[in-house]
Amino acid sequence: MYLIIRISHLDCDYHLENVEIYRDLILRMKIEPEKFVNRILERQGKKGHDACEIMAEAISAVDPYVSVHSHLHDKQFKGNLEAGSRIFLIGFGKASVPMAKAVIDLFGDKLSFAKVITKDRVFIVEDGYKDLLKIYFGGHPVPSAESIESTRTVLTNFPVLTKKDLVIILISGGGSALFTDPVESVSIDDLQVLTEALLSCGADINEINTLRKHLDRVKGGRLAAFLEPAKCFAFILSDVIGNRIDMIASGPIFPDPTTYSDALEIIQRYGLAGELPKSISNVLSKGINGEISETLKPENFPVKRIRNVIVGSNIQALESARNQAQRLGYQSVIFSNPLTCSTEVAAEEIFSAIQTFKFDERHSGLPLCLIFGGETTVEVTGNGKGGRNQDLAMRLSSRLADSPGVLFIALATDGEDGPTDAAGAVLDSNVFHEGNRKGLDLRSFILDNNAYEYFDQMGGLIRTGATGTNVNDLLFVLIDKQ
Repeated sequence: MYLIIRISHLDCDYHLENVEIYRDLILRMKIEPEKFVNRILERQGKKGHDACEIMAEAISAVDPYVSVHSHLHDKQFKGNLEAGSRIFLIGFGKASVPMAKAVIDLFGDKLSFAKVITKDRVFIVEDGYKDLLKIYFGGHPVPSAESIESTRTVLTNFPVLTKKDLVIILISGGGSALFTDPVESVSIDDLQVLTEALLSCGADINEINTLRKHLDRVKGGRLAAFLEPAKCFAFILSDVIGNRIDMIASGPIFPDPTTYSDALEIIQRYGLAGELPKSISNVLSKGINGEISETLKPENFPVKRIRNVIVGSNIQALESARNQAQRLGYQSVIFSNPLTCSTEVAAEEIFSAIQTFKFDERHSGLPLCLIFGGETTVEVTGNGKGGRNQDLAMRLSSRLADSPGVLFIALATDGEDGPTDAAGAVLDSNVFHEGNRKGLDLRSFILDNNAYEYFDQMGGLIRTGATGTNVNDLLFVLIDKQ
């Protein structure tokens, strides 16, 4: 038995009909459950093993190679492969290398070139794949000078395009920081100050990307203008809750509904005006006054030659996790209202859901698996180390101290939770008490944003390494049958 709570319809192309054809690929590339094991999961016995199986299934369901490969037989995509047309491939994001390999494996002999920008240096071994793939690197979550250099290198080598040409664009999480070319008056130092300020104050991804779009030459539909008059077909692995294509990687080939005024309002909302470089406010002021052009709006966008297709997203991972939990004997519940609030608010909402289901007689026959998706925010007040998933788990520690039989997991699907080597953290009712016995003052760790050190001492960190995909965060609560 399983429940789905308030699942909303996606507002973009989303095709899964070919996935069965590639079941062998999915099995071959499946991440192993052992990748998630830590001391807390081990002591949970079967429940801990089940949790690892559920996480592995969720991550494998959004494998970037399989996700792209399964869409390359789409009739609308094949309809763009005109005889005699040139085909170019560019990609940017944490998953761009495996996504590119899927295209090269099927259409390598038809590609004029294949160039991608990614973050993890482990992908350097794939440089030159089938004598085609060229890999460049950049910084994330804060863009780097290398991000700009890589972006300019990829774009300056384009030949003059024609209407018969096709550009395949592969977009995945991290694309906004990795694929960037700031407007002339904004330096990389300015961009880094802005990004760090927005991340520290708790701004969400939509707010951050609204600003990025108005300070960059390739965002907010401007890449589409650069590639004119060629046809563009984008395969997107979504790392934005709600799959807003205008926000994924800051919408490089999608019309932008936001304005310079919206961007300035975000700065004012968080009280950042005095902290940011003068160049930022100058650009926004000029935009508001009409002295520089806006991002591409729907009425000016070349819709007929552009196609965006979501090939993987958070909901796909959630559904695979739910199905695996069901196979393992759990009553599985997806909460599809995404958690996009602060970690403190999310901790309270999750604790409330646990209490509701734990004591509901309708759910007493089977163990429970509650599943949440989203991307919480953290307001940084200390100098500690951690990420939003670790911070969320830490804030639940005292709340779950008197809840034996409850296991909580917070996981970043890309394997990178904040600027750490952890993908997230695991929590059971014993963690809080063990921490007290060790002399760990939980409140001090929370105030210092030092979740990494807390869970490192408790044996609760999940260290998978880079997973090669990125579809936001997954949160799991496993509860013994009552």
